[in-house]
Amino acid sequence: MSNLPFLKHFFSLSGFLLLFILGPVRTVAQTEIRGIVSDNVNGIALAGARIEIPGTTTETESEPDGTFSLNIREKLPIKIAVTHGGYELKEINIIAATDNLLVSMVPGALVGQELLVTGTRRQEKVQEAPSSIDYIEQEELLQDAVMNPFLSLRTKMGLDVVQAGVNSGNITLRGRSDIFNSESFAMLDYRNLILPGLGILYYSQQPIDPIDLDRIEVVKGPGSALYVPGLEAGIVHFLSISPFDKQGTSVSVGAGTRNTFLASLRHAGTWDNGRFGYKLTAHYRRARDWEIDSTDAVEAQHLAGFQPQIRSSLTGNLITDNIPDYNVESMGLTGTLAYRPNANTTLTAVGGWAVGKGIFRTAQGEGYTKAPRPFGQLRVQTGGFFGQVFYSYQDGRDGNSYLYTTGLTNITESHQVEGQMQYSLPIKKEGTSLVLGMDYRLNSIDSKKTVHGRWEDDDNYTVAGVYGQSEIRINPRFDLVAAARVDHFVPLKSSFFSPRLALVFKPSPKHTVRATFNRAFGAPTALNLFADLPLANQGAFAAYLLGGVDEVSFNHPQTSSFLPGVGASDGIGLDLQPLYGLITGILQQQQALPQSVIDYLGAQTGLVNGFSNGVLSQLPLNRPKLKLSSSHVYEIGYKGLVEDKLSIAVDLYYNRRKNVVSAPFQASPLVFQPTLASDLAGALEQQLNRDELEQMGLTPEAVATIYASVAEGIAFNGETGQPNPLGLIESDQSPAYFPIPTLDFAYYNIKSIDYWGLDIGTRYFFPGNWSAYANLSWLSQNLFEDVPVGEGESSSTTDFSLNVPATKIKVGVELDQEFGWNGFIGLRYQSKWQSINGALWTGPVDAFVMTDLGVGYAFRNKVSVSATMTNALKENYRAFYGAPKIGRQLIAKMYYDF
Repeated sequence: MSNLPFLKHFFSLSGFLLLFILGPVRTVAQTEIRGIVSDNVNGIALAGARIEIPGTTTETESEPDGTFSLNIREKLPIKIAVTHGGYELKEINIIAATDNLLVSMVPGALVGQELLVTGTRRQEKVQEAPSSIDYIEQEELLQDAVMNPFLSLRTKMGLDVVQAGVNSGNITLRGRSDIFNSESFAMLDYRNLILPGLGILYYSQQPIDPIDLDRIEVVKGPGSALYVPGLEAGIVHFLSISPFDKQGTSVSVGAGTRNTFLASLRHAGTWDNGRFGYKLTAHYRRARDWEIDSTDAVEAQHLAGFQPQIRSSLTGNLITDNIPDYNVESMGLTGTLAYRPNANTTLTAVGGWAVGKGIFRTAQGEGYTKAPRPFGQLRVQTGGFFGQVFYSYQDGRDGNSYLYTTGLTNITESHQVEGQMQYSLPIKKEGTSLVLGMDYRLNSIDSKKTVHGRWEDDDNYTVAGVYGQSEIRINPRFDLVAAARVDHFVPLKSSFFSPRLALVFKPSPKHTVRATFNRAFGAPTALNLFADLPLANQGAFAAYLLGGVDEVSFNHPQTSSFLPGVGASDGIGLDLQPLYGLITGILQQQQALPQSVIDYLGAQTGLVNGFSNGVLSQLPLNRPKLKLSSSHVYEIGYKGLVEDKLSIAVDLYYNRRKNVVSAPFQASPLVFQPTLASDLAGALEQQLNRDELEQMGLTPEAVATIYASVAEGIAFNGETGQPNPLGLIESDQSPAYFPIPTLDFAYYNIKSIDYWGLDIGTRYFFPGNWSAYANLSWLSQNLFEDVPVGEGESSSTTDFSLNVPATKIKVGVELDQEFGWNGFIGLRYQSKWQSINGALWTGPVDAFVMTDLGVGYAFRNKVSVSATMTNALKENYRAFYGAPKIGRQLIAKMYYDF
């Protein structure tokens, strides 16, 4: 499929943004505020302080000499906020223009006063946010020498960071996870990193490196009302450093066990008196993944299912003989150009390319990917307006991804165009805001019929929506936040409404209580909807996956036999005539009877009639088209700081979920024939000619006994005595062109589950930059047994797992200093849990306690070194049942700012 239609969408949306914004940029009346930011203890100027109007995008940064200039469009009087790392928040009322504002900052920023943007898509204090928010800043990211920056979130409250390999894994917030993906939503500078068609995020495929990260913000809980449909679990937002905030060149290099090598570069600068900025970033990482252990009974099953060679699904040509390939690589390059005509407006253009090479895991088993993903983004912020459009291409062409279990390539060339616009309306009343916005998402996957099969020409994945949010300051202690969005999901021709309400109570600046309600809808992935592919060839039949955009029905049941030459029989069971012919051939091969008798019996095939009723392994599992899932979340939260030493965060939530999409579930029943021998014998006794048989020294009863003996061996396992499946019932949607019967699998909606969750996070600050933390996360239930699926009389039950532990405990001690020594020791505990992820990944996951150690030193000449040892005590840790054990890893890094 050509990229041209998607590029047309990208450039059309980009042009609309430019026409919308560039006209009024130069005509807005502004009030200019000039001043200087300094330390109130020693009077030194502070560079890089952020001066902004909370709740808007009006902001600027102080220059190296501490001076700043802020152009204000809003009506005076107005409050500005000044923040700087290591200093308390400063808020100042502005009543008129001035050119000599003196801002004196007090060292020792209070926890919770930091300004973040992800919670409400505008700047707000962590302490006052209407959501459960956490974050990690660059200093902490640089001190943690890990393979990929997403792993640095592993100590945060309420997060489940699953490491499946040296450079791969998932982040689970408050939703479900599985071996292929999680329900958490991830962004980089507001750009969606999730492939909405597949619902996956391969972190090593993203151009993200600590050398260019300002911070990572995490919002736990549903966020559909403000961001995107499908955001039922939370947001992980990677925010890079603007070229206006930091210029110069930074480099980092690192090495470690498992043949690890890491290198990254950042160079940024400005010109034309700071009106234009540019930035170039690059990274390279390599390592050797943890091997699948052939001596481990669980892991050995995976190796046993690997095919000896990989061939193209399109041409049959040999692709590779290196099975499995444990070499892991990641590289990326990003360029940024930014234009800031005034303090209120920034136009940013970003383009980049990244590729991640390594093992990935799906419900079908392990595979290998080396698919690159280039992208382009245009982002505009001016006054209360935010807009962006971006294009991304997943280069999953033939040969870039393949499955070891099938020995075939997977083709998934994905084209993604998304656009958002948001405007904060000016409201005269202080503390009140109104935000309106709209989103558009278009994604299509060209699989050359290897994944989407019959749906290949009708698999566009399009969602469009509008939203609004209002924050009302009822009084100085109470804020009310109300938000809602309406989206239309084109593949299922469904629209849905996602409301959000939050009441924030602030008894003091250091204590906040909030009560929230969120209703969020989840959209099935393109794979859930359009899958049309064989999963495995079992010889007599194939396991086949059907998508959810069509129903699954069994209106005309036929039994497709596994027996050679028997074919299909109407109803549940087997026609006896082809079975008689099959057994006659078997007797001839065994020379069990004289050839003359065999010839006679073979000639009687047309006279043998009858039917043997079968027994089903399950009822045929009917299903309408997949439905949209929904989450109804009620939450009470508290965040506080006791005597500036002990920070406490508590979140208690209840989640009622409906129509969650299950893992692939067997729709087709197998057919057993327990009375096959007696049914065949009875027919032969009645239908064979007694007189003719007696001339050969036989009777119908004797022949029936011989045939029944063979039929008994076919119908039952001689060693176990259990019946053998001799056929199956194909669905009405089973592909007629497939050469062998298909055991149909499909995704189903889990009708309803509900559970409670509790997150508690504490941190105590000691003198001398030491702190200790303790976090607890608890779920009332993570495994749901015998949950109803299917429709009507054919409904069934299944076990469903959130695939996360019910209890997580994290404790640790940290030393965090701008210069000199820093370090940490952390312990992570998770309880035993049940993994349900298809046949290969279903089973118990043991509890563990993992120990991480880190040490580093920051020199005053802008050089810093750090080393991190994860799983220092080599705990027996698996991400999922069946996954390889993750052992100890040591990585050391050095950073230098020129």
